[in-house]
Amino acid sequence: MKCNTITIIFLLFLFSSNVSQLQAQEKKQKILSEIIAHRLQNKKKASAYINLVNSLGWELRYTNFDSVAILSEEGYKLSKEINYKRGQAKALLASSFSEIIAFKNTEETLKKIDQAIQFSTDIKADSTLISAYNIKAIYKTYIDDYEGAYKDYNLALLLCQKSNNTLEETKLYSNLATLFSVLGDNDESIRYYIKALDIANNLKEKFWLGVVKSNLGYLYNKTNQFEKAAILLDESIQIFIDEDRKVWLAYAYLTKANLLLNKKSPEEAIIFLDLSDDLLKNLIYEKLKQDLLLGYTKYYQQLNNSEKSEELAEEGFLLSTTNKNQIAIANFSEILYQLNKEKENQGSALFYLEKFKNITDSVALQSKQNALALLKAKTDFQKEQNDLKLDSQRTIKQQKTYIVFSLFIVFLVILIAYYGYKNNKTITHLNSQLEEKTEILENSEKTLKYANETQEKLFSIISHDLKSPINALKNLLLLIKNGDIKPNEFLNFAPKLYNDVDAMSFTLNNLLSWSKSQMNGFVNNPINFNVSEKINNSIKLLQENANQKNISIRNNIPKDAEVNCDSNQFNLIIRNLLNNGIKFTPCGGSIIVDAHLKKEYLEIRIKDTGVGITPDIQNNLFKPDSALQSTYGTNKEKGTGLGLLLCKEMVENNGGEIFVMSKINEGSTFYFTIPKAI
Repeated sequence: MKCNTITIIFLLFLFSSNVSQLQAQEKKQKILSEIIAHRLQNKKKASAYINLVNSLGWELRYTNFDSVAILSEEGYKLSKEINYKRGQAKALLASSFSEIIAFKNTEETLKKIDQAIQFSTDIKADSTLISAYNIKAIYKTYIDDYEGAYKDYNLALLLCQKSNNTLEETKLYSNLATLFSVLGDNDESIRYYIKALDIANNLKEKFWLGVVKSNLGYLYNKTNQFEKAAILLDESIQIFIDEDRKVWLAYAYLTKANLLLNKKSPEEAIIFLDLSDDLLKNLIYEKLKQDLLLGYTKYYQQLNNSEKSEELAEEGFLLSTTNKNQIAIANFSEILYQLNKEKENQGSALFYLEKFKNITDSVALQSKQNALALLKAKTDFQKEQNDLKLDSQRTIKQQKTYIVFSLFIVFLVILIAYYGYKNNKTITHLNSQLEEKTEILENSEKTLKYANETQEKLFSIISHDLKSPINALKNLLLLIKNGDIKPNEFLNFAPKLYNDVDAMSFTLNNLLSWSKSQMNGFVNNPINFNVSEKINNSIKLLQENANQKNISIRNNIPKDAEVNCDSNQFNLIIRNLLNNGIKFTPCGGSIIVDAHLKKEYLEIRIKDTGVGITPDIQNNLFKPDSALQSTYGTNKEKGTGLGLLLCKEMVENNGGEIFVMSKINEGSTFYFTIPKAI
């Protein structure tokens, strides 16, 4: 079970009740009394009794995992005996949600949620179905399936909007905001929270207004907008005090403490840390307790109490390691690195620094993959909704067409009687022309929309790839500036920085060429030139990259082979294909370039001994959206996937063709043809 995200923003608020702590205790006691009364009357198989059992289990979800499991099992079993599907669904949801809170969620938990969705769908129970999709989205967020979580949240949101349920709509917008916050997209998260806040301001339930304000305050604190954060957090704390909501009050206190720690005010922060600690003692939400421990660690560190700070950091490191919480491990590792560095414990400092860097590097890579997955999810979901909308519009249009056509037939009969066969033929011809033009316009609109969406996605990916090496260099220089590493230690990072800058240069070159082709098209200046010499020049440019992986490159092109094409475009084709060969060939491999004459063309082949390409990817390799499927090389080399699109455009622009043959673990061979010299 993964849980690699900072969950101090509650994903669970959607399922909190709307009653105070005292009212909640009274409600539990009342439900328990009614359950006992039903048992005494031997009415255990009635739906009313099952609803009571499920309700009690739901009320206990934050405080007593074992009781929830027993009650949910009873509720499910009795519901099944009388075929009460709503009861089965609610029992499964209480059980699965409790498992998520207690970090006991497994694949069995997901099966329970899917069963609940099926039961709710069968009986058209929209309110239960909304809860089921939300719990499923929370589960998927906890296992880092952000693409699935986004889809499930939106499915629930559609149900809310359909039923005009503004309260549930507020919760769902907040949940979507939380999802983007987990992925590090704070701007998108704040946008969703502001949308939720606009709706929450008109709700009678002030508790939900406090929920949105506390989470929005957390994000403003995270983005160093301290004044906005302080206002929202103080307002949410007052709401939670008025509503007697201890779980959320503990969360708001902890967020306020983190705000004060960020402002270097530990004396004020300890007040809120202690308040949060007192509230959390009787709760089972272990992740929030772990975040509280991190807050205490930072507090003692700011007081320069290294001994206490190290003690808490080591406790947190062990706890987060046990829970496999990678972000928490990184946070505690960073603190332990700083403390050991101050004590000149070089061995321990290096150990925790490596832990911190390994996790942060891994998280950075995962962040890109998650962002791409979420981008795909947003695109796919929007496409599904657009398809549904188009189907609906098509049906309405078809109905209107039937009506118009029927009227036209009546009118046509009259015209036939009056004008005869000639006029009827003319009208039919005009209608045919109109339909053809309409179809042409619709196809043009679809093509333009697809091209715009593809370019937007492509530039989003490229911008991330260009920012990553720049940020890496910036952070390293900041470490030198702050004295965290010595200038001579900078040389240890020089090879990686060179590779990052080299990759960025290659990406920029491809991007500029592609942009030029999109705006003006490629302008050809074909000339005759020697192929072998051009390829030798490209090999020299990429030799350093090949040497780093001990890859040999052989040029077997005949010395007298000449072609007629644009030399600059030819160079870009060769360099992209060679660069891909180096990228996907393991250390110690080889790349061979040779050519064969074919009538009026020279067929050039670039063969590597790399990892190969799967048939599915081969089928889509040169399609317009193939750049969105770029992968990492054998040494984690980055790329945008733009190179192959450029190769295809330039080969075809010079009158040739390009294709590929590949087998997994045996390597790939790229073929392209260029006209022979005139």
